[in-house]
Amino acid sequence: MNPDLPAQLRVTPANPIRWLVVGQLLDAKNRRVLKITHLVYDQNQILHVGSAAPPAAILNGKTLPDLTLPEYTALPGLIEGHSHTFLEGAELAAAKRAAYQKQDPESLFQKAKARLPILARLGVIALRDGGDKDQVGLRLSKLTAGPDCPPFAARVFSPGAGIHRQGRYGSFFGRPLEEFADIASCVQSRIAEGADHIKIVPTGIINFAQGQVLAPPQFSVEIIQQFSQAAHAQHKHLMAHASGEVGVGQAIAGGVDTVEHGFFITDEQLARMRDQHVSWVPTFAPVQEQVDHADLMGWTGETLANLEKILANHARSLQKAVALGVNVLVGSDSGSCGVAHGSGLFYEMELLENAGMPTLDILCQVTHGNNRVLTTKQPYGSLEKGFLPRLIVTQHNPLATVKNLTRERWVVFDGAAESSATVGLDNL
Repeated sequence: MNPDLPAQLRVTPANPIRWLVVGQLLDAKNRRVLKITHLVYDQNQILHVGSAAPPAAILNGKTLPDLTLPEYTALPGLIEGHSHTFLEGAELAAAKRAAYQKQDPESLFQKAKARLPILARLGVIALRDGGDKDQVGLRLSKLTAGPDCPPFAARVFSPGAGIHRQGRYGSFFGRPLEEFADIASCVQSRIAEGADHIKIVPTGIINFAQGQVLAPPQFSVEIIQQFSQAAHAQHKHLMAHASGEVGVGQAIAGGVDTVEHGFFITDEQLARMRDQHVSWVPTFAPVQEQVDHADLMGWTGETLANLEKILANHARSLQKAVALGVNVLVGSDSGSCGVAHGSGLFYEMELLENAGMPTLDILCQVTHGNNRVLTTKQPYGSLEKGFLPRLIVTQHNPLATVKNLTRERWVVFDGAAESSATVGLDNL
């Protein structure tokens, strides 16, 4: 390891241009790995990427690279595809989680805000939030998009409150549709509050004891179609929490843009998603955490067997999705029980890899793919000229296994640079 590497990666007034040569570079946009690649950046943008040496005009008088790193890989910073940023995910105890959620909105906001520099230093440069009812995500979205954004902080994209039926699942992160006279006014209200996308809750959650989704869907196909039309009319994508064969099928038929979770999805539904360009965010991590901590959660016997069966079937669905060409994106549902922010995304990537998703696909989707579909096509998620210099540099080859990304890595963020080894992981 090179303890001086962060300093050598940083842009400074005395050294405003950094010129690296890395052994390999992930070209996530074109889904390929480039060998022996020049990467030049300043504080504001990437100036050059390619096998050829950069033009002298951009080098500020340099004639040799600042760093030649033949054993290192450079890749874009990661984008978390599904997060509940207001929650403290690592906590497993139900009573403590309930007490945390009872805090006032300002306390929740301040704690969520404090996570953003930690996430960026871990290499998670942006995240798509899954909703909260107290406008924590909306405030973070406005903050991180504006001139007062703290340095080295992950960008947040929020739907505001998720939309559910009165008295049905979703009240802890959403508000009911029944607050409004119609769907169009509900969606317009979210957008007026600052929503980056729209989140609906067509179904409930899995009953682990029964091993299935028991509650009927909250929204009919016709209702979901109206949500889709209202969201798309405002150029917002429609994010849908959906599990269970019936509910997932209705979400797809209703024209959602992304199916979140999608447990019990069928092969026929996956084919329809491919044909209709509906993306899938499988979120293995929350269910896997229930298995990993079954003793603490009190799961034994048939319930534990159900959880393991659900995960095995989900893995088979993932393999089918990859084979069919479904656009599988990467999100951990961080903030859920046991799914810590930051480390939960790395674990989700590992679970996807273990379930059969190719490593290159995972890395391309958690960067460029997530940016293209889930954010507002920001100038990051890819290492290309003109994009922001927000990237990871690591000696541990992530193309061999995504688990290598949990080892020490260096994160460049708009001219600053930090080692992940210096980051505290408390309160995530």
